[in-house]
Amino acid sequence: MNLNIDTINNAFKKWGISTATAQYSITEYSLNTDLSFKFNGLNEFASFLGIDTATDTAKTEMIKAKIIEAGVNPESFFYVNFYKSKVAEL
Repeated sequence: MNLNIDTINNAFKKWGISTATAQYSITEYSLNTDLSFKFNGLNEFASFLGIDTATDTAKTEMIKAKIIEAGVNPESFFYVNFYKSKVAEL
């Protein structure tokens, strides 16, 4: 991953997005926004999330399942594209 956590946090701050409420998609392509980040596989993404894949197998398997559910190979590169939660207007 060429980006670090500060870069991601700065992008969230710039766009007024809370990490707690941000929506995301995992894809094989970038949405070409300031909130699209490339990861070189499951291990790099887990490291970004602060998960030790060697010791926390339950969380690692959960993340792997989410990546596969998105139709993406967890051993290949992928993008995590974040965006603001949409609030329904009445």
